[in-house]
Amino acid sequence: MGSVTTLTDQVREIWEEVLGISPIDENDDIFDLGGHSLTITQIIARMRKRLDVEVSLDDFFDNPTISGIVESLGDD
Repeated sequence: MGSVTTLTDQVREIWEEVLGISPIDENDDIFDLGGHSLTITQIIARMRKRLDVEVSLDDFFDNPTISGIVESLGDD
């Protein structure tokens, strides 16, 4: 236990760190949680560095939930 294994869990951990909110449900809308373009940019940078995935700001407008982002990556 304690180790993050799924992509969904890893993305959730990044969102919780950046937004300072825990727990975040995979269906919570990032904008409803107070997210905005600057926080999303931080999330994108952390996802790129830790998970080696590419997402864009537009991806967050199209898929503003953890499950939507993960689905857009075609994983988990």
